[in-house]
Parts: sequence; C-alpha cells; structure tokens
Amino acid sequence: MRKRSWGWRLAAIVAGLALALGLTLGLAACGGDDDNEAADTSTAAAANTLNLSYVTTAQHPYGLAVEGFAKEVNADGQVTINTQASYPQAESQLLADLQSGAVDMATISSAVWDSGGLETFEALQAPFLITNYPLEAAVIDGDIGKSMIDEVNSSQSDIVVLALHEGGLRKPFGTTPIVSLADWKGLTIRAPESKVLSAGIEALGANPDPIPLPDVNQALANGTVDGMEANFGLIVTQKLYEDAKEFTPNVNLWPFPTALAVNKAKWDSLTADQQASITAAAAKIGPASIELFSQPSTFPQDLVNCDVNFHYATPAQLGQLVTAGQTAIPELPASAQAYVTQIEDLKDSMPPPAKPPALPTTKTGACGSTG
Repeated sequence: MRKRSWGWRLAAIVAGLALALGLTLGLAACGGDDDNEAADTSTAAAANTLNLSYVTTAQHPYGLAVEGFAKEVNADGQVTINTQASYPQAESQLLADLQSGAVDMATISSAVWDSGGLETFEALQAPFLITNYPLEAAVIDGDIGKSMIDEVNSSQSDIVVLALHEGGLRKPFGTTPIVSLADWKGLTIRAPESKVLSAGIEALGANPDPIPLPDVNQALANGTVDGMEANFGLIVTQKLYEDAKEFTPNVNLWPFPTALAVNKAKWDSLTADQQASITAAAAKIGPASIELFSQPSTFPQDLVNCDVNFHYATPAQLGQLVTAGQTAIPELPASAQAYVTQIEDLKDSMPPPAKPPALPTTKTGACGSTG
C-alpha cells in the first residue's frame, strides 16, 4: 500500500508531459519571436515549481519522508517540487528564510519554531511526555496536531503549515556515557536553537549549546560539546559516530517532529488544483514518517559496526531522569500547557507500547557497511 502511494505514477507523468507539450505547441502557434516564447516558458516553469529545503540528508528517515512527499506531488503533475537536503545553516535561519520568501517550502523541526516566537508546538517536545511512536502518531495525525496547525496558521500571515511528521525519538549521545542523572550534570549538550529543548536539557543538569547541524561533528571532535540529543538515523547519516561513541538507546527524551510548511505568498500564487495536489500529499507524510520508524532498520547494526557503545539506563535511573526532566514542563508557556494536558490524557488512554526488539551487540562488517 505504501509503495503505491509514494511511488512514481508513470501514467500521470506521461499525461503531464503531454499536457506540457500541448501547451508549448499552442503557444508557438500563436506567433511571437523566439525570445518572448522562451521567456514565457521560463516564467511558467518558475510559477509551477517550488523548492523545498530541509536540514538532514536525504538518507535520514526525516529526508525519506520529505522525498516521498515530493514524489507524490510531482507524480500528480500539477506542480513540481525540487527538494534541497542538508540546508547549510541553522534551522532558525531556514524558518526566517521561509517567512521572508527566500525559501518556497521547508520542513522545520517543531522545536525551532519557538525561536521565531511561535510557541504552539512546544508541547510536542516536553521532556518525557511523548516517548513512543504509537502515541506520537495519535498526536500528530489526530485532533491535537490539527489544532496546533490551525492555531499557527491563524496567527501567521507569511507561512502556511501543511502537516506534521516525525524525525526520530531523541536519545542521549556523547563522547562519554550519558546514562544516569548524575552523568548529565555539568555537561554541555548540543541542541537546535529551541527554548523547549534548552529547558529540558537544563532540567537534567546540563548546559544547552545551540549549534547548527552542519557544525556538530567539529563541535564533538574539538570538545566544544560533550554530547547531544540524537537518534539512530542522525548519528549514522551525519557520521557523528566518527567523533562520539556512547549512546543510550533506551532513554527516549522527546520525539523530533517537524512541520512541513510553505511561504504564504507562494501558496497564494498557486492554482486551486495545485494547492489540492500538495495538500493531498501532505496528508500522507505524517503516517508515512511513523511507518518509516516502525520498520526494521540497519542503523543500529551500522553503529555497532562503527564501534558505538550502547548503554542502558536501569528502571531506577530512568525514573530519576523522568522526574528531573518533567520539572521543565510547568515552565512552558500557557499556550503549550493545554496541549500538554491533552497529550497526557491521550497517553493515559492508550495501551503501553510494545517492547522494542533487542539491539545488535556484535559487528557484522566494517564501519560504513551493514553485513
């Protein structure tokens, strides 16, 4: 089912090409010099094309979901989306570029939106609130997620949020083991520029340092930071394992949802059919992203092959972390508190998540290959 939904549809592409060819021939028949015809064609192509930027690599599950969304839109033939992975600056800058129109579309981590004064999404990353994918799926694809999107869109004049999707539960990763509450004390931890993530890190006893993703490898290597909150995909695709080796996979600090959005002026320039095509594909990105994280992955074995050590917090250690981390929740703005309560109620109504599969313990190949 997923393959058909996210795959290229050849018939749609052929139809789109035929339509484009017909339009070109029709314009030629109307007369005009070659220069004007070329200019008209270029203008039409630009009007029907959107560039979509995001910070991870295309190989990260975050990127896979974005690329699947773009393929879905492009296959429909109404509009073309060109994706631009590994945005070279901080996500806060990407948000600013989206607001100004320098970027047509972007998917931006929900934690970063509060750096631009938009605090609606903060509840999604309250410490130790959402700690499993079934709960997150119910949040981002349910009434809570829809209410958040509506709230942001009603308050903004320069952005239209289309959907929320997931980037991977974050866990402690460092140059030394970060397992117990005592391990956090005094560390400098990299995080995106985010009030909610900074509050969570500080509640655990560490000092947050907002370093752009492209600069994280160097920061780990030279000791600017002692660690970061990360997930399997981020460590593998950014090759963070080259500069840090200690990972605690059973401590889920918070998820890493991201908001897919488009510049409002660009959105308003699209036809109703083009908007409908994008909206239909955006409705699928949330479930598709959760499905990606629910499937077996080679990332754990990749990390073992690259000499990353897995550490596991005991139930007592985890309890201490949860107690400390959740002291940051009352400090969230009033706009986020109501959503925290809704998420807590939803969490209480759901069955406990299934126990995750055991992680690998021995190498099966060289670093960079999954044998």
